Amino acid sequence: MSQHARPHLETHNRAKGHSAVAGAAYRLGLRLYDPLDNQWHDYTRRAIGEEIVRATTIAPAGAPAWATDPQILWVRVRQAEKRRDAQEARDFRIPIPFGLSDKQAGDLAEEMAQFIVRELHTPVSMGLHRDASVDALGNTKPSHKVGFHAHLYFPTRRLEPTTEDGGSSMWVLGSKLTMLSNKNTSGAYVERLNQHWATLANRYLAESGGVPDVDHRSYVRAGVRLTPQPTLGAKVVALERDGFFTRQGDAVRDILVMSEVYKKAHAATLSAQHAQAMADVAKAAYSEDANGTPAMVVAESEPRIAAPKDSLDSGSLATRFRTSIGTTGTEDEQRTHREAVSLVRVIQSALRALERLGAALLRFAKDRERERAEILGLEHELASQREQRADSYQRLKTWEAAHPWRIAVAKACGGDAAQMPEEWRRLRTEARTHHAEVQALKATLRGHQRAIEALAEDEAPLTVQQEVQEGRLRSVVKALAELGAGYAAQLVAVCREDERVALEKVLPHTEEAAGEDDLTLDATPPTLRSSPRVGL
Repeated sequence: MSQHARPHLETHNRAKGHSAVAGAAYRLGLRLYDPLDNQWHDYTRRAIGEEIVRATTIAPAGAPAWATDPQILWVRVRQAEKRRDAQEARDFRIPIPFGLSDKQAGDLAEEMAQFIVRELHTPVSMGLHRDASVDALGNTKPSHKVGFHAHLYFPTRRLEPTTEDGGSSMWVLGSKLTMLSNKNTSGAYVERLNQHWATLANRYLAESGGVPDVDHRSYVRAGVRLTPQPTLGAKVVALERDGFFTRQGDAVRDILVMSEVYKKAHAATLSAQHAQAMADVAKAAYSEDANGTPAMVVAESEPRIAAPKDSLDSGSLATRFRTSIGTTGTEDEQRTHREAVSLVRVIQSALRALERLGAALLRFAKDRERERAEILGLEHELASQREQRADSYQRLKTWEAAHPWRIAVAKACGGDAAQMPEEWRRLRTEARTHHAEVQALKATLRGHQRAIEALAEDEAPLTVQQEVQEGRLRSVVKALAELGAGYAAQLVAVCREDERVALEKVLPHTEEAAGEDDLTLDATPPTLRSSPRVGL
């Protein structure tokens, strides 16, 4: 079975602050008003045809017009619930297989919505969203990996006809969908929904020429042994996509880098195992029958090894490296050559991570210098204000010493500031003003000092991550050098200047490396060197 995402059913609960009106607005890309909260929910910026590919609301046969009007429908859904902890709506989020067009993806999602309408006899608001063009760590996805997912948003009650006292009939949101509220029955019904999704996905894949290998079961149930990747959460993903490194994101990056290094380091072993498996298949295709006549086992299609897909970006380091070493050589040389290209891809990824880390650390350095410049200016101004404060208090004391009888008369008349001479009041106000300015400057200075401390605290994990990435890069470069064939020298030759600078930090220049391949920065083009040029 292939590795792919699976559906997920989520309940929106009033006790958790969920609003069915807000949920529908988000999924359909609409601006809806919620009278219960007296609030507009505007998601119209998610324009149809861009982030939202298709949006529609479907109702059971014979339902009134308001059941397909999102504004009226979802307000009535909220009004139908009275409890403070009521479950207002459910969101069945389904992934769309890669390789389908906008129309095919929309048709698949709409068929799934119609299935829920028929099964549960309740309206469904369907929003087909295009996946983000970057992954959770902010890396741009290849175009063939940008797919779709659909939200099938439906109430927790059936849409039912009812008869009033006067004999007139009307439709209301009636009985609860208890089979989804009860833990004993919800699992079986969700399984039914997932099965139908897999059936539709495989049908659309087959019609579009793809491989219908979608399975609704989990990897555990299907017997696939995979270690799940840590989840990041919406807040961390938002920070990563905005260019901020997080501890959770760093942990995932560490896993991905080491996983890639492990795969590349064991590529030769895996290739040998695959070749042996293919040989076993070919051997099993012939067997001796009782008369000694070889009997061929005919397969529906002849097994073949697919050529590796060219997923390298034009102008990338891996592309330049592969071009520089040509496309000729024996089968063994080509296999080693492919392993070298794979390692360079890991090096390329590590260099990009170091570039992002370097940019982030540079921003920290600029912010720190700016804070220090502010502190220097404040310290100079603070010293000036302290001098002025001292002068103003000295003038006040001098005046009091020169007019003791006026001070005595003022105190005899009550002693409050209003009774004091005007000149004394002016001098005291001036002194107090300078004192207040000194205190304000000290508070501002402390704020900038705390900002520098916070910058240092935030910068420390990035510095550690930079050291970790440099260590990883060093180990992969060493693995490339150990492949021989002058791969390390050819890698250096095709590097841009910024890539050379980054590689210089991890290239071995110690006596321990004297016996290894020469990894000095030789800019001689590979076509002028005597190292062999082996192909893929």
